[in-house]
Amino acid sequence: TRDKKELENKDVGNWYYEQQDLGNNYRLTDIQAALGLSQFEKIDWFTKRRKEIVERYNHSFKEIEGVILQKNEGYSDTVNHLYVLKLDLPMLKADRKEIFNALLAENIGVNVHYIPVYLHPYYKKLGYMKGLCPNAEELYDALVTIPLFPAMTNQDIEDVINGVNKIINYFRK
Repeated sequence: TRDKKELENKDVGNWYYEQQDLGNNYRLTDIQAALGLSQFEKIDWFTKRRKEIVERYNHSFKEIEGVILQKNEGYSDTVNHLYVLKLDLPMLKADRKEIFNALLAENIGVNVHYIPVYLHPYYKKLGYMKGLCPNAEELYDALVTIPLFPAMTNQDIEDVINGVNKIINYFRK
């Protein structure tokens, strides 16, 4: 749920959601499968465009102090689903939530992926507690994702780059 009235942890950012109970695993319908198959006709363009955007982001952010970029190994043919920025929090005078909100204010579709599963209420009730996986928690507290989708225009990409640079530069110590 994202319903603020139902959340156990209410003082979190706009990205936050909670798994409060187990749900069902619904399988793909025939219509959804047909739609998926039709998308294969566009896969070469989708992958090419995503790689172009990632290359542009990497070039723009590689020298900016305050963020750490995901490294894709050269021997792999990686097509990013998400573009992840790890905030170098010791170099910044704000936490992830404040930077997230500032990026939103710049009209950047920032998000956070993904909350460590054992921090959801359902798993807490089973006895899993904060501190179980400190590295995962530290990473979660420092990650944001920025827009990455094939239909982005070059101007969209530049707007994201300019907004990220503006916010990180503003919050740098």
